[in-house]
Amino acid sequence: MGHNCLVTTIDFAKGHGTGNDFVIVPDLQDALPLKDAQVALLCDRRFGIGGDGLLRVAPSEDPAAEWFMDYRNADGSIAEMCGNGVRVFVRYLLEKGLAEGPAVAVATRAGIKTVHVEGDELRVDMGSAAFGPTSQASVEGFTWPGQAVSMGNPHLVCHLGDDAELEALELYHQPRYDTGVFPHGVNVEFVVGTAPHVRMRVHERGVGETASCGTGACAVGAVALRHAGQGTGVCKVDVPGGTLTITVTDETLFLTGPAVIVAEGTFRV
Repeated sequence: MGHNCLVTTIDFAKGHGTGNDFVIVPDLQDALPLKDAQVALLCDRRFGIGGDGLLRVAPSEDPAAEWFMDYRNADGSIAEMCGNGVRVFVRYLLEKGLAEGPAVAVATRAGIKTVHVEGDELRVDMGSAAFGPTSQASVEGFTWPGQAVSMGNPHLVCHLGDDAELEALELYHQPRYDTGVFPHGVNVEFVVGTAPHVRMRVHERGVGETASCGTGACAVGAVALRHAGQGTGVCKVDVPGGTLTITVTDETLFLTGPAVIVAEGTFRV
């Protein structure tokens, strides 16, 4: 396609995992590098298709996986990993016959992730949660202590007193945080309850509040199990868009939840 074409089209699909939604762009020949502005347009809910992020399906250079998940935030910025996104990515591969279950290896910027098909749900080995220092986040003048956790991307998990406090939070704006602890920004999770069942809301860096954040739920589940004095075990995490199940073992952490493809079409660029 020449640069002087007025209209070019991009094939896309749209999917979500517990309401965390993504534009999926198949680029099976690795011929469609998307600029930040194009990603932002595709993810724009008024002027584009709309999504919390974009998943480009590209060939993998790693022999251990056939496909690479080129994950981008809604503003076009690059992100290391997305737990809901990788499940939606695998659901797309399965539906298109590009991969077969029950286990699918996906190359990501956070390494190879293996996704297992379990009935209607998909379970992904996310690797261990790495606990960092304690820190704090502030929203509208209120400050809460939090635990820094890395899931390949940075999180800050803050526990609140009760449901009413969680409901009242204004998460449209980025919570204030310590840039010394998080020089590359941070996803901030606010949690109520104790393991084995907690509720959370999240502000994702580069996106805003989302209906769900897979890596955020992993961080929250790991912290909740640690607070319960277990360290390992199973914790259900309610997000605004549904429920995710976090399983922490001595070796790793699994994220289990639904992933649905809801639409397909072409986008005029």
